Amino acid sequence: MAGLRENIGRRILKRKLKGFSRETVVHNFDTAKCAVIVFDTSMPNAFPAIKEFKDFVEKSGVKCEVYGYVPQKEVPQEMLFWKNFYFLTKSNLNWYLKPSGETVDSFHRQDPDILIDFSQGLPLELQFLVQLSPARFKIGCYTEQSNDYDLMINLTKQNDMAYLGEQIRHYVSMLNPVK
Repeated sequence: MAGLRENIGRRILKRKLKGFSRETVVHNFDTAKCAVIVFDTSMPNAFPAIKEFKDFVEKSGVKCEVYGYVPQKEVPQEMLFWKNFYFLTKSNLNWYLKPSGETVDSFHRQDPDILIDFSQGLPLELQFLVQLSPARFKIGCYTEQSNDYDLMINLTKQNDMAYLGEQIRHYVSMLNPVK
């Protein structure tokens, strides 16, 4: 049944993407004004890596908000008080795994220059957010699956989120966007 739900969800997402367009503009941490980070909280060592990366982005003068997916019914207590961190849970998903609710509405009100997807494996719950975001420059892990990333970082199985953060810092800092 789970496979059927996901297949239906992927088809619905694909249908929504047919009428969706976005303006793409290359940004680095000097030219961006606003960034959004998306991640899966079930990834090993997710929080320290995301928190460190968020601090780096904010020190670069970029306003940053973080959206995480918690594969549980409720957000764990220790996550509730983090500033500019918003969480989706299983209770925010409909039958075909499309997220909804206040957090999703907040996400869609964002108009980020950069969207950074720290999730690996393209979980459908987060792809509804990432692919339907109007972000002008999208960054994520390399995948052969259909996506709209403007910059992809290739990871091996041994690499973790901290390594991904280092690589994003390195390559995005090298970019010289035309102003």
